[in-house]
Formats: sequence, structure tokens, C-alpha cells
Amino acid sequence: MNAPKIQSYYNFSKLLSHNAIYNFAIGGRGIGKTFGSKKLDLNMAIRTHLENPGMCDQFIYLRRYKEELKLSRDTYFADVQHEFPNWDFRHMGHEAQMAPITTRDDKKREWFTIGYFLALSVAQSYKSVAFPRVKKITFDEFILEKSATHYLPNEAQIFNNFFSTVDRYKDKTRVLFLANSVRIENPYFIEYKLDPDEADDEGFTKLYGGFVVAHFIDDAAFTSEVYTTKFGGFIKGTEYADYAVGNQFKDNHKFLIGTKPSKARYLFSLEVEGGKFSLWYDITTNFYYIQKRGVNDEKLYVLAPERMREGRTLFAPQDKPLQMLRTAFRKDRTRFDHPATRNAFMEVFKR
Repeated sequence: MNAPKIQSYYNFSKLLSHNAIYNFAIGGRGIGKTFGSKKLDLNMAIRTHLENPGMCDQFIYLRRYKEELKLSRDTYFADVQHEFPNWDFRHMGHEAQMAPITTRDDKKREWFTIGYFLALSVAQSYKSVAFPRVKKITFDEFILEKSATHYLPNEAQIFNNFFSTVDRYKDKTRVLFLANSVRIENPYFIEYKLDPDEADDEGFTKLYGGFVVAHFIDDAAFTSEVYTTKFGGFIKGTEYADYAVGNQFKDNHKFLIGTKPSKARYLFSLEVEGGKFSLWYDITTNFYYIQKRGVNDEKLYVLAPERMREGRTLFAPQDKPLQMLRTAFRKDRTRFDHPATRNAFMEVFKR
């Protein structure tokens, strides 16, 4: 029996047509985001090498930790080599290299550096390194699944510093952030205010004057094809299938979401790692409402001493307002305006 034919890779043309610098592609598992990005990298290197031999444009393939980078680097070219029958590819340490195929036994042929395999966790060590020919960075699996690994402290800021090291304010470098639809609670969605619910009918959203563009990929054809496979039929209708195939974020559910009544009164605003939120209380129902919206003349509190600035007040973990808020949460008397608000606010209730 012939196996069903699944599309080979995601086409980045529509995403890149927006001419953004930070480009996010978030979609189901196996849709071919990484494969499509590899094809872009290798086509770019070959094209520019043929135009100007030895001076090809380069890429950086980025992972968070050195351990996961090693696993990816060792097999990076395995699934894409056949697309380029006139070229050989290899990695030598952290360098990606290519050479034209003349005779594979010819040990004297010249290999050209076309890219680098780097880890964000050691980005500080790259500060003095020059990347003048790097035109593209691919940060693969930038959203973590629940596991033993974790995000870096202030990770979005670390990435910005790394990008600055590579680009040197020359506007020469594009970034592809690739991930499966795992969790909307991640440093990049929080930092850049990315929200799948605010995307247009094609799944695109554009922010910061077009510097950031995201595509939340909902490919009905891909989903349909997957469900014709044996494994696809096995997982169909499960929570795993919703995010692995259907591009449904596991934490983008509607639990504890509610509309703040007009009679609720403003209490204070609280800044957590995921942003700044206003808190409201409805005395008639004894419910608290947490909102992304700001207010005039806000009373701003913070939870961490390093967030202290003029005009802010530091909450200690056992201060009464926080105790009352945690009690309300335990008794199902809190409502949030959006899943991202709820997810970000879990920092308060876990203390």
C-alpha cells in the first residue's frame, strides 16, 4: 500500500513579502517550516556564490542550548541534500559548508563557508565576532514545550543583543522565528505582543510599523492529508492533534475568561514579567477582574525589587492585597480579559 503524500515544506513567500525584519512562522508539527527555511538558506548561498564566487551570503541556524544545537547540526543537511544534486554540504565544527560536485573523490575541491550553527545561551561570547555576510538568522523551536529545559532569563533581550551583534545596525539581516503551536505564554509573544486571536483571515499580524510580522499557519490541506495517515487517524480528535496538526495553542483556551462589568471599580495596576495589568473589583459579586487595558492615574505595583522605579510600589509576597487576590483565585472568583493575561498572571498565584 502506498503511503499518503504529505506536502514537503512551508512556503515562506507570503510571509517574507511583508519585508519585516523579525518574521514569525508558527504552525502544526511537520508542516515543513524548518525544511522550507533550509531551502531558503541553501538557495541564497548558491545563488550569491554563482554571482560572486566565494563571496556567498550566509545564514545562522540558532538554537537555545548547545546540546540541542549539536543534535540538529549533525543531521541538518540530511533531508535537504537531494534538492541540490550539484552540491555537497557538510558541517565543520560550527560552520556550514558547501562544495560543487565534480568528483566526490576529489579531496582538493574547495569548500565554501555558507553559514554557522550557534546557540543563544552563549550569545555573549559572539559579541566580538563579525558576521558581515550573514543575511538570515533562523531561530528554530523558539517556543519551548514543557520539559526539563527552560527559557533563558530575559531571553527576548538576549536575542535582541545577539541580533545587534550580527546586523551591526546595517539592516542587512532577516530573522525567521520557527515553532510549533505550543504555548502563547512565551517570552517572544509577551515581548512583542503577539496574539493569534488578533491575526487576519490569513493568519497574519503585523506590529511595530512592520518590523515584526507573524504568520499563524492554519493549513487545511496539510491537516486533511495528515489525517489520511495511520498515525493521523490515531490522534484525530485528541488534544495532541489540536496543537500538533491543527495549530491550536494548548494554553489558548477560554477558561476563567470573562467581561468586566461596568460597575467594577479600579484597585491598582500590577507589573509582572508578562506585562502590566489593571485589577478591578466588583463588590456585588465579589469577583476580581484582571485586564490588559491601562488606566489614567494608575497606582502601579511590582513584585520584584529589580522592577522598582520612581512612582512604583513594591508588593511583598504576604501583603494583604496579594493574599486576597490569591484567595479569590483559589475560590474561582477571578476573571481575565484574555488567555494571554491569565497565563502571564500565573506568576502571581504560584508564589
